[in-house]
This record gives sequence, C-alpha cells and structure tokens, in this order.
Amino acid sequence: MAQRNGTRSPRSASAVRSRRGNWWWRRRPRTRLFLSLTSLLVGFTILLIPFAPWILYRVFPPELNSPYQTKLAGTSLLPNVPDAAKPLPRDNRLVIPKIGVDVEVVEGQDERALWRGIWHLPQTSSPERGGNTVLTGHRFQYLAGPRTLYLLDQLVEGDLIIVYWQGAEYDYRVFGRRVVNPDAVEILDNTPRPQLTIFTCTPVFSTKQRLVLFAEPITT
Repeated sequence: MAQRNGTRSPRSASAVRSRRGNWWWRRRPRTRLFLSLTSLLVGFTILLIPFAPWILYRVFPPELNSPYQTKLAGTSLLPNVPDAAKPLPRDNRLVIPKIGVDVEVVEGQDERALWRGIWHLPQTSSPERGGNTVLTGHRFQYLAGPRTLYLLDQLVEGDLIIVYWQGAEYDYRVFGRRVVNPDAVEILDNTPRPQLTIFTCTPVFSTKQRLVLFAEPITT
C-alpha cells in the first residue's frame, strides 16, 4: 500500500531500482560477455596455479647444471656448470639439477623443521658416516619452486642428486623408487652401504602416501 504524501514505499523503490538495473544489463550484451569471460578466465587461472610448475617444467625444462662448484662439472651428468658457479656452500644443501632444486638441509626434532627447508631426520645417518641418510620435504609450500620437492616424481633411475654437507660434496645416483603408506617406517632403517633416501607426500596436494627415492653414491 502506497504511503501518504505521494511517497513510495521502500519495497516499491527497491523494485524500481531492480528493474532499472535489469534494463541496463539487458541493453549491454558485450559487457555481459566480457564480464562472463573475465570471470571464467580468473577462475581457470586460480585452478591452474597449483599445476603451473609442472606445466612450466614440461615446456621449459631446466638445464642440467649446478649453482655451485662441483667435481662433476663438464661430465655427462653436469655438462653446463658455469665457470662463475658459487663456491661450495657453507650450509648443508640439497641440489637436484634435473628439477631445479636448491634448498638448505635443516635439523630439527619434529616436522616443524619442514617450514625452514629440507629436513634431515635426526634418527638417521649423515653422508660422512655412511649408512642411510634420510631427507624429506614439502611437496607444495604456498608455491612450488627450488625449495620444494614438487617435481620429485620426475626423477628416474640414473638421475643425479647432490648433497653439500659440512663443506664437502656428496654425489648420488637414483637407483630406485617406491610409493608407501605414511607408516612405512622401514625406509628410515640404516643400511650397510651408504645410501640417500628422499621422500615426500604423494599424490601432489595430498598426504595419503609417500613417494620415496633411493640413491647410491657415485664413484668418481
């Protein structure tokens, strides 16, 4: 019911504004098309961002080189190490040339260490002592990059892994891989021969299982 003094009720005013808005929208098909396409593009981009590192790796694979000096420079494993490569790092680092990983190896008593780098599990061995050295890292941490193991599944038998540890270089070659459940603690067991074990979550964006890679020292 209309109010006195010729004024419209709030409901009537709202209906008029709604009709005007619909008229404006109907009279601009190009604007509707542009906004619809923009919304679809933004949504598709948001969905694509987590998979961008894998796509970029496939389209622009990194060269097999190392940012640090290495005794493998100029070999078939690392043919493109620049002359200006940095000296051996002072901190402990994990370098995986095939997938562009270059990240600090950190110590810690629990999984909170993973937010600072690749975690060296304290109950396992270390490169200079032989036995089974076990490292683990996040598969996806905000964005994939040289500090994550996002592309660890791209490594195959024979690929190179370098660990810089206490000022020395330790080179390994992948010889095996497994997918195990999170409770497969046997991957942490010590081994009679020197070995590097690296694991991360799989599939990507999930903690359902663990992807485990095993590597053995390269004799030069």
